[in-house]
Amino acid sequence: MSSERSKASREELTRTKEAFREFVSLAVHDLREPLRAIGSSADMLSSVCGDGVNERATRCLRYIREGVERMDMLLKDIADYWYGEGRELQPAETKMEDALVEAQRQIAHELRKNEAILTHDALPTVTGDFFGLATVFRNLIENACKFRSAAPPVIHVACREQGGEWVFSVRDNGMGFDPVYANSTFQPFQRLHGKRGSGLGLAVAKRIVERHGGRIWADSAPGEGSTFWFSLPAPDREVPGPAGRAS
Repeated sequence: MSSERSKASREELTRTKEAFREFVSLAVHDLREPLRAIGSSADMLSSVCGDGVNERATRCLRYIREGVERMDMLLKDIADYWYGEGRELQPAETKMEDALVEAQRQIAHELRKNEAILTHDALPTVTGDFFGLATVFRNLIENACKFRSAAPPVIHVACREQGGEWVFSVRDNGMGFDPVYANSTFQPFQRLHGKRGSGLGLAVAKRIVERHGGRIWADSAPGEGSTFWFSLPAPDREVPGPAGRAS
């Protein structure tokens, strides 16, 4: 009887997660529609008025565009957070260099806009979820671009094998932060530098890494850049399979 109740509870939990996943997906999609309309209307108004827009109106239009961009970023990160939290892992042989290339493709505009230089050492092949691991790289690299210093971002990805794990590092030359915040920076909606970012990118990366059986941490100091580290099981350890949902 106890095992039957336990099975029923697990099935109910699965149904609840699936329902919530669908809700998040639909909510993000529906919220983005009016957001795009607001952004397009602001662009159209600016185009129609041309040089006839006074300084105050120009400032208001800029605030509208910035608000639309922040809201769109937040919606994207909420969707990504649920992706990392509720999606089943699909472990397979994954070349981490390919995952890095995919991450770079996804944020190519951000890298160009910031004139960022992204380099990497040779990276290993691991067992993991390709798109999940690409998301980890993407969020760590995006973080380096968001919290850059006055100089263009210089980002380097490296890896070493240590203690039965692959230990990856993403190092940047950005603003850095006080080491006292090294743990809290991975909490949802934590933002150490004012309004930059949604505060979800690092939380998404943390959840994906943990679901792969790994760890994530950071070293930093104000004005000295940051290094974000994450570990993944080496070949002799297993990654949770498709049934390994978040608890």
